Amino acid sequence: MRRLALAISLLFPASLLFPSHAFADDPHGPKVIYGAPVRHTLTSCSTNPGQAVACIQSVTLTTKSGDAPIDGVITDLKVPGSHPRMADSERPIPAPDAATGATEPKVTPGFYNEWTFPKGKESNSANNVIVVAEFQPYKATWCWAADICNDRREEFLLAINPSRNGDLLKDNLDYSFTVTMRAPKSFEFGEVSGSAKQVIVKYGKDLQPVGGVATREIIATLSPIATARGGTPTQMSEKATFITYGANIWIYGQNNGIVDGLGPCGKIGGVQVVSNAMHSLDPTWDAREEAIAVRLSTPHLLPDGSVNVGYLEIRMPRAAALCMWKVDLDGNIQASVSISYENGSAPSVATVSGKRIGDDYLIVSAGFHYSSPTLRVKLAQSKATEPLKSEPVAEPIKSAPVKKIKITCKKGKVTKQVTAVKPTCPSGYKKV
Repeated sequence: MRRLALAISLLFPASLLFPSHAFADDPHGPKVIYGAPVRHTLTSCSTNPGQAVACIQSVTLTTKSGDAPIDGVITDLKVPGSHPRMADSERPIPAPDAATGATEPKVTPGFYNEWTFPKGKESNSANNVIVVAEFQPYKATWCWAADICNDRREEFLLAINPSRNGDLLKDNLDYSFTVTMRAPKSFEFGEVSGSAKQVIVKYGKDLQPVGGVATREIIATLSPIATARGGTPTQMSEKATFITYGANIWIYGQNNGIVDGLGPCGKIGGVQVVSNAMHSLDPTWDAREEAIAVRLSTPHLLPDGSVNVGYLEIRMPRAAALCMWKVDLDGNIQASVSISYENGSAPSVATVSGKRIGDDYLIVSAGFHYSSPTLRVKLAQSKATEPLKSEPVAEPIKSAPVKKIKITCKKGKVTKQVTAVKPTCPSGYKKV
């Protein structure tokens, strides 16, 4: 549900959509507790008014592959945080003196910076973006309702939001943004999830301590992707009403309960799962199938009535692959993706490609249809025993050709064709 809220806030700052009093009695969001760390926005380390440990060191834009990255510079524009309880620092608020009486803890509200990317002396505000970045330390509390709260939500949120040109990401899906953050060294990322493509999250160099806290860089690279939207995560529409273009990820720490879903091997960290889905359940380890299971939900049709085609990207580090499947990335690796649907319909044929990139293995599956598929991904050592050559990338793995059948389905006045190995009509449609 938080992902749906983010999609709205990326179009318009929450402070402009809702007056501050609308949040006053709303328990959803950060909860401020005396003596506990709080969720906060990340601003440029060069200003950092709250003197937070976590901040943004730099943002770069690469307009196309092979081009030199353009260094970002902050402007004077500051967008208020998505919630009045979103602070400008993770520092705990000390409890008041007993003599002063009990009061509601208050935070200094945080904000997001706008970044511009000048080429030499030439500025171009059309490329300006708001970097929506937040950090929730371990033991900071997040609530979904008054009685449903959790302090194991250690995470970074990172999203790119155009500020001057609404079509910036739509017109430039090959743009690549790299955000380098200063983070406490105690934060160890266990998993990455979100709506984006070509995502890479890694540690950078160690940095100087801040207020006695050891720090290091976390470097995140991401590119925008198109997402069809309609309905809600619990009541998905058959047909999308609009399409958004964005790049947003969550970097979950080891002290986040979501990481537990990947089992013991998930504690190794580094698994990254992104897609073009409107909503996804965070990946889990399917012990029976020995596969990573990812549940995606998005309207079956695009606004123009054409079939919405899925995209899933998984980056698997060497240590995690060895733990989950006992495979060594130095050998010949074969990736496989199985797809199942809630309504029992047969999956469309999806392409699967895999390639070795340094110490990671990248798996991309595309061509499957929505609305709510579950994809199970696994790696296996292929029968070939010859080790990989010196090239860091393995050849793409293509699906074996299969014979497909086309049927016609009708629902009221709407008629569509379904092509698959064992085609069945979507829910509510009848075969004609």
